[in-house]
Amino acid sequence: MKKSLQLLIFLILITAVGCGDKMSEADKMNSKGINSYHRENYLQALEDFTKSIELDASNSKAYNNRGLIYYTLGDYQNALDDYAQALKINPDFSEVFNNLALTFTQVLQYDSAIYYYTKSIAIDSTDKDLYANRGDAYYQANDFELAILDFNKALELYPHDIETHSNLAMTYFELEDYFMALESINEALRIDPTYAQGYINRAKIYYAAGEYEATVKDCNNTINESKHYFQAYINKGVALEKLKRFDEAIEAFKLYLEFAPEDDKFRQLAQDKITKLTK
Repeated sequence: MKKSLQLLIFLILITAVGCGDKMSEADKMNSKGINSYHRENYLQALEDFTKSIELDASNSKAYNNRGLIYYTLGDYQNALDDYAQALKINPDFSEVFNNLALTFTQVLQYDSAIYYYTKSIAIDSTDKDLYANRGDAYYQANDFELAILDFNKALELYPHDIETHSNLAMTYFELEDYFMALESINEALRIDPTYAQGYINRAKIYYAAGEYEATVKDCNNTINESKHYFQAYINKGVALEKLKRFDEAIEAFKLYLEFAPEDDKFRQLAQDKITKLTK
């Protein structure tokens, strides 16, 4: 099962070159597609970029941009096909590398994602998002040591990125290095004490380390930020069960069932826990 980290998505859309009467019809359609994209009219943008390609089959910008629309619509295979065509036309089209990497991540082809992130980093080694995203790809590929290196490099470039601190924490968590995991998540929460996902992640670390009182406290911190963080209720329930505070655990599981989506994977667990603890 794919593990969850917070990917820092940044797709690159390429503008047309030229202005006024000097723009070709293909470039005009490409510009129209960009405007449609920014208005979030993605189907119109798809039509515009397709028209640009029909007018000029060598228009690598339009292929890249249509690939972005396909990506946005969740049609990853067509996105990959368009990015590949953009590179076939222009092998030095470096902006496409990042778009390919992000799309390969979505289809769980992490080796390919890492390859294209690495090509992007070779062109611009000062972009912290490239390191953060490659770190995510390494994490998803279970290469945690390389993920840590990339997250740390991203933090060298931008020390206040709370999501990267959180992702670094969860990578240490996978290695069962709870001390370093807590160091990293505490830094995220120092930067933003209202960061609810940070409390969720720290509760998970505390639970794995057997610190059940601390787990409950962080679940409460999460809930104080928003009662709709339903993960906090299930985590609180299992920690309270460990502490033998069964009535409180039952209440936490009931609140989880109230707020969690109907298709959430832990609903059956919560129901089973309530049945067990009320006997």
